[in-house]
Amino acid sequence: MAQNHFTATGIVFNPSGEVLMIKHKKLGVWLPPGGHIDENEVPCDAVLREIFEETGVKAQVVSASQGVGVGDEAHCKELSHPFVILLEDIENTWLHNHIDLVYLCKAGSDELVKSESEADDIGWFTLEAAMALDTFENVRKTISAAAKAVRKDTV
Repeated sequence: MAQNHFTATGIVFNPSGEVLMIKHKKLGVWLPPGGHIDENEVPCDAVLREIFEETGVKAQVVSASQGVGVGDEAHCKELSHPFVILLEDIENTWLHNHIDLVYLCKAGSDELVKSESEADDIGWFTLEAAMALDTFENVRKTISAAAKAVRKDTV
């Protein structure tokens, strides 16, 4: 039986349009910051927590909501929706999967503080430099699509 875990990832851009990446300690490849959503945690809060824990960057989600009009009613509020939701096969068996809610985010500052337990390195990269990093093809495609969306202000 497959195990599916919910995760949240942030494609974080600074005011210069650079994207934030970490060199994942366990996987040895460059990835946007993110991780598992804790029990009872709201996904858009989880992504901000993960970004801060891994990089020291205080970010905000800029992915849009659907605008259905519930606003902040007494017993209901609309959450920012992910830019994309990916099903990621972690062990190439489809038995351990991450349901990854990927959010577009903007950084409050460029200052970085690397988490020694999570990352071997961190940095801000131009889109071209990010595409050249050692990472997964789905990461390149997602970052490229996110950069286009940010440039078009469609988030």
